[in-house]
Formats: sequence, C-alpha cells, structure tokens
Amino acid sequence: MTRIAAVDIGSLTVRLAVAEVLGPGEFRVILHRREVTGLGRQVAETGVLDSADEAKTLRALEGFAREMAARGVDRGQGVATQAVRQARNGPEFLQAAAEVLNLPVRLLTPEEEARLALSGVLSALEPQYLNAGPLVVFDVGGGSSEFILVRPGREPLFAGLPLGVLSLSRTRPRGDPPQADKVAELKKELLTELQDFYRRHFQEQIQSSATLVGTAGAVTTLAALAQEMRDYDPQRVNNYSLAREKVAELADRLAGLPEKERARLPGIEPAKAGVMVAGALIIQAILGVFGQDHLVTIDAGLLEGVLAELAAEG
Repeated sequence: MTRIAAVDIGSLTVRLAVAEVLGPGEFRVILHRREVTGLGRQVAETGVLDSADEAKTLRALEGFAREMAARGVDRGQGVATQAVRQARNGPEFLQAAAEVLNLPVRLLTPEEEARLALSGVLSALEPQYLNAGPLVVFDVGGGSSEFILVRPGREPLFAGLPLGVLSLSRTRPRGDPPQADKVAELKKELLTELQDFYRRHFQEQIQSSATLVGTAGAVTTLAALAQEMRDYDPQRVNNYSLAREKVAELADRLAGLPEKERARLPGIEPAKAGVMVAGALIIQAILGVFGQDHLVTIDAGLLEGVLAELAAEG
C-alpha cells in the first residue's frame, strides 16, 4: 500500500502526517507529529527568519525525515506559509528544508493555503453543517489568518490578513500576566481591524446567517481547554460547538494568568501558553464581527488538504 506524507512548516508549529492511500483522493492517517519551533518569531520585527529559530525548525524537520524513512513513505510534499512568505531569507530556508526532508517544499500563496485548509476541513465536517447554508471557514495561524466563504453552487471566496497568534504576541506584548488595560485596548483594536476586513470582503457577499467553522492551533486549543482535555483527542475536537460565551470566558481566564500557570491548564500545550491570549482574543473578535453565538471546531485542515492532493495523484 502506498504511503504518503505531508509536512506543514508554519510560523509557530511544524507538523507531519503520514498516511496510507486507500484510493484516489482517499487516505488513512497512521502518524501525526508536531513541534512548536516559533520559526516566525522575529519576522514581524526584523523581516527575516532568526538563525536560532531556523536551526530549531530544521532539527524538528530532521526528526520528521527519520519518521518518514522508518515508515517507508513513498512520496511526500512539504508546504510553507506566512513566516517564509514574509521573510527576506525565506527562499534560502525553503531550500534547506527541502534538503533536510528530502521532499519538495512549496511556498503557498494565501489562496493556496486557504484552498488546502478548506479541503481538509470539509473532509471532517459533518453533513448537517454542509447542508445548513453558507459556511465561513477560518484558519488562525501563527503569522496570518485565512477566511473562506463557501456557498452552495458558487465558487469559494478567499480572503486573508497578516494577523496571527505569534505575530500579534510578538508585536503587542501585554506583560506577564497581561495588564488589563492593554488587553482591553487590544480587544478594541482587533474588533476595528476585523470589522474593516469583514466590510471589505464579506459584508455584501453574506446574505443570510453563515455557520462559522474554525481550524488550526488556536481554535483547537480553545476546544481542548473548553473540554478540559488532559490527552488531546482530535475526534472530540472535530464538530465541537464552541459557544461565544465560552470563548469570552476562556479569553478572560487566560488573560488573567501568567504564562507558567496557563501552561498547566488541561487542554493547552505548554509551548503554546505564550500565544493563547492573542489566539483567544482573535477568535472572540471573529465571533463578534460575524455576529455568531458559536463556532464549529475542526482538527483537520491544511495537512489533510495536502494529503488529499497527494492521494489524488494515485
């Protein structure tokens, strides 16, 4: 049976998925790995990938290469996103990553990233949501956020902005624990920025209430926190209804704790404790701007979209 692999080189986290091809476009995941390396930690401030962050990321990719070799992967694809898009030394890093992985590594445009994430999300979304009218699928990453409007019988509409949990945490430090006045100010700024984004890209396109569907680490971490997961379970995250009030409660709770205490909460990866105040505030603002009382969370996303593309090749 053919084995395929996808590697996502994100601004905050690098991830690996290995799968067996079941048929054209169909696969079964047999391995997931991820590591928080913070590749894009300095990009917003300096315009380049920091050498220490590059080295940490390449070490993680070396581990992924060993995992792929041990599992007899026949072919694979790496993809890179906002941090590498934005960095002046991104092309050099892409070449180094491809050499370490012994795989082609593609720099995705924001629209390509959104299309692949949408493919992954739709593979896990329950039919009741697919048949309920318009969907707005969003992916809040480390360095950017992508949004896709899905309407029956029409081409998806894609839009994105350079707003991510890592970039926001780095450019807008709020103290540890965060200072209440800075958190309140940031909430207002996020609402203003996202309201402007909504008016420019979606206001005239959404004629009826749309279901919000969220994917990627900030969303899945909030779903895990809401359910107090001590052991992360993707199946409990997929199609979980996360209420707007719960997001607000979690945002306030996270903002009221120092990073070390956030890291001990059930449902949060310790390495993500430093960015989850920003993540919760972004998602709270998205719910407010789109006027929804809940969102549907999905664990599947970009990686699964890449795997589906590979599986379709036969």
